[in-house]
Amino acid sequence: MTSAILDPTGLSSREDRTPEFTLAPRPSDLRGVKIGLLENGKQNARLLLEDVAALLRDRYGAGEATLRRKENFAQPAPGELVDGLSADADVVVIGVGD
Repeated sequence: MTSAILDPTGLSSREDRTPEFTLAPRPSDLRGVKIGLLENGKQNARLLLEDVAALLRDRYGAGEATLRRKENFAQPAPGELVDGLSADADVVVIGVGD
């Protein structure tokens, strides 16, 4: 079985990067932007994400935050959860905890 390692910064210098994986567009400013938070269900993930949302509001003027939780940290989020969060938010932060 093969695995792909993705660089979340988009700055990978590898020649064999997979072109179908691209970064989502980023807003240039977070003022008033609705934040989506996706908790993975692990201990402390909610606390981490709530702190991140507070920081985004305090430092960058982000708008309201919507928190959603996936029930099984070992499985991908169900499509309907991702679609709902995408509809409710302009940007999404995914957090893990332990």
